[in-house]
Amino acid sequence: MKIRIDHLEKMEGHLDFVGDILAGDVASAKIKTTEGIRLIESILVGRKYYDAPIITARICGICPVVHSLNMIKTVENAFGIKPSQQTIKLRKLMEFSQVIHSHALHLYFLSMPDFYGVRDDIDFIKQNPTQASAAIKIREFALKILEVVAGRAIHPIACEVGGFKILPSQEQLKELLRNYKETMVAAMELMVFAARLPLPQFERRMEFASLYSPDEYAIYDGRIKFLDGKIIKSSKYAKVIDEYQLLASAAKRANYQGKSYMVGALARLNINHDKLSKEAAAVVKDLKLKFPIYNTFANVLAQAIEVVHAMQEAGNLLSDLADNLKFEESRGHNLALIADANPQGRVTVGYSVMEAPRGILYDMVEINADGVITRSDIITPTVQYLNNIEEDLKVYLPNLKQLSDRQRRQKIKTLIRAYDPCISCATH
Repeated sequence: MKIRIDHLEKMEGHLDFVGDILAGDVASAKIKTTEGIRLIESILVGRKYYDAPIITARICGICPVVHSLNMIKTVENAFGIKPSQQTIKLRKLMEFSQVIHSHALHLYFLSMPDFYGVRDDIDFIKQNPTQASAAIKIREFALKILEVVAGRAIHPIACEVGGFKILPSQEQLKELLRNYKETMVAAMELMVFAARLPLPQFERRMEFASLYSPDEYAIYDGRIKFLDGKIIKSSKYAKVIDEYQLLASAAKRANYQGKSYMVGALARLNINHDKLSKEAAAVVKDLKLKFPIYNTFANVLAQAIEVVHAMQEAGNLLSDLADNLKFEESRGHNLALIADANPQGRVTVGYSVMEAPRGILYDMVEINADGVITRSDIITPTVQYLNNIEEDLKVYLPNLKQLSDRQRRQKIKTLIRAYDPCISCATH
């Protein structure tokens, strides 16, 4: 039996699926990226360090914030620049806002209808108007934060190496806070809806990886931790995992110790669940979740929990910044940065890891004495779990043999979309 799905809709980018079942066994389960490669790493070579965050933000229209911020942090690490605590708080606020709006979009409008067998999203919205309004309210709140703090909701322009070109006003932050409580209620409404999802009974033992800090549910900084207990520095990540290129594919793949692994909301929850905010921790307790969770369909439930967590963290940051924000000068385009960082005129290398909504994002740049990038490496989340999706499908497909062709296709799409893949990022 051959199964072929040309173009899986409702995700960022273009993806096909081809599978074969012979004599009841899965002979192959392959996902194929059908989007052209954009060579962002090569585009960075020859550009000044301060151009890099602007360029990498263009990798994706859904998660441009993390692409910009992680490259900023990479350059700062190369130059030994230590941003202020206020700058870090503003960046974390941007990060949490991106997680909120990305998860809310995927949860309600792209993935949830799958679990109820609803193919028409408009019908799903009509059937669940309260939850649709909650998802829209959450996204609007997060996007408004980005407009105020990042300069605009897509492709941020206010942040740069060393700090911010322009800071939001305290009044703008206080205005955002006025909508916080009702938006938090909406996040809980969406969480309750997600908790009722009829997740398929599926389990496959696998490896997970996420950013880790002993002090917080890490998304901005820290080391990388695998579920097997291994913890490494961000500078070592590209050496620990094996990133490689398949022939005739615009997207690379990655393995850990020769096997596939998963990054993203479920990975973060499995590794960092003991560091969730008070509200999110209460949700986990009420649901009686047992960790680690090996059902990858539960990634959508993990996203709903992270929305509650990110909302509470964003509220705390907004409250702090609204009371304590002060003017700080940024030197992002000042070439004296190079003289400060490279007094001997040497080549310097920077590394950084942050959590995108879909998982670990790794950046590396090499910068010469003139502030020009000479080498770059970017490893995006989807690249890291493409192999894991295929391994899931190999185990899942035999359960679908008795279904009709239409039902089988829908189940396959449901599993793939539960990962929230971004093929635009994968083909960077």
